[in-house]
Parts: sequence; C-alpha cells; structure tokens
Amino acid sequence: MKKLFAVAAASLLILAGCGSNDNASDAGNAGKKLTVLTNSGYAPYEVRNTDGELEGFDIELTEMIAKELGYDGVTWEDIDFDALIGAVNSGKGDMVAAGLSPTKERAEGAELSDVYYSSEEETANFVLTLKDGDIKKTEDIKGKKVGIQIGTIQESAVNEIKDDYELKTDARKSIGDMVQEIKNKRIDFVVVEKAIADKYVETNPELAYFQLDAEGNSTGNCFAFKKGNTELKDEVNAAIKKLQDNGEIDKLVEKWFTVEEKK
Repeated sequence: MKKLFAVAAASLLILAGCGSNDNASDAGNAGKKLTVLTNSGYAPYEVRNTDGELEGFDIELTEMIAKELGYDGVTWEDIDFDALIGAVNSGKGDMVAAGLSPTKERAEGAELSDVYYSSEEETANFVLTLKDGDIKKTEDIKGKKVGIQIGTIQESAVNEIKDDYELKTDARKSIGDMVQEIKNKRIDFVVVEKAIADKYVETNPELAYFQLDAEGNSTGNCFAFKKGNTELKDEVNAAIKKLQDNGEIDKLVEKWFTVEEKK
C-alpha cells in the first residue's frame, strides 16, 4: 500500500509540476505591470480621448496581451515617436506599441514582433490635404510643401520622391500639428496611412485624401523590444498568435478600423 501511495503521490507531483510549467511566464509576471512606450495622436492606433485617457487599437491589443502574459496591467509612457526605439533600448520601457511598421533599419536596432495587423489598403500611404485645395492626385503635389513626421516610414517615402516632385519638407513630431498647419494653409499636405487619414477626415470635413502613387507602403504593424530581449518578444508573439486564432484581434480591427459611411 505504501508503495502504491508513493507512486500515486509522485504522479500527482509530476502533474502539478507540468501545470505550473505551462503557466511559468504568467506566474513570473504576477504583481508586475508591463511598461509600454507609445506616441499618441495617431488614431485609430493610439489617441487621447476627451478625458485625456489613451485609447485605440494598439492600446486595447497591448492590454489584452499583458493580461495573457499574466501582468497586472500596463503602465503607458507617451513620448515622441522618433525617440521610441532609443527609449526602449535604454530601458525606459519593456516594449513599444505605436503603429510601428517593420523595416530593415528598425530590425537592426531593436527586436520586432510578428506583424499583428496588416491591410493592403488601410496601411497604404495616402495624401491628406484640403478638400477645396488644388491637390487632387499625385501629380499635383509637385512643388508643394509636405509635412513629415520624424522617424516614420512616411518620412522615408517622401524622401524617396521629394527631388522628383520638387517638394519642400516641414519635419514635425506630431501628425496633429501638421493637420492644423494644413488647415491654416502653411503646409499643403501630409502622407499618412489610410487608416489615419480616415480618422482625421471624420473629424475635419474640410480635409480629403487619395492614395499616393509611389513606393514605400507599410507591410503591417509590429511591436518593438530592446535589442536582445528575445524572451519577451517570443512571449508576445505567442500571445499575438493566440489572439489571432481566437478572433479577438479581428474584433478589435472591426471596432477601430471600420469607418461609418456618412449620409
């Protein structure tokens, strides 16, 4: 009987050990918050609402991922877009969630997650300009002043074509500032993803947009981590896959990227 009891007890210990290993990362994160760096003013990915609180596709998705990994929530740090990669590498945050597109340069300077959202239309580059202005198609941007957000792939796209189109550039840290400058007629247009253009046109009826006929479109969106932090990257990738497989990411896409048609 003692031998049978010992075998049974050993079996229970093995099973218990297996169960705890499956949730090892979750248990290790209990009582901790995930510190995430972002750059607001980039609806529908991350924006501040009328109460000053962060909301958007990236915000909800990141908080879902933190929950999947057993964290007690997220601490958000809202900083300039061009400072994000340097900040995560200096330890000011655990990861970056800011509508980042994976590029060769970013992959050399940081760890990048798998793509969590990609749409050939929504992540393509569009020209955002005044509806009643004289820019209606790509050829019309020649000789105009374009606003570019520092550190974005749109900045790279504009730099590729600025000589051909004789563009004057105005580099800023905030898309919102540049949109206001368009309305004040001090900047002629900006280049942004369609999803971003949709949101600005929703709240600014004097604006309009069309697709830029040039190379340099985004291939999707990813998170970034400190170079060498493959452990957190792998954990986040596993969470992304789970949320893709169970349809939770699709629900967020439907919520944040669906634009209601105006009557």
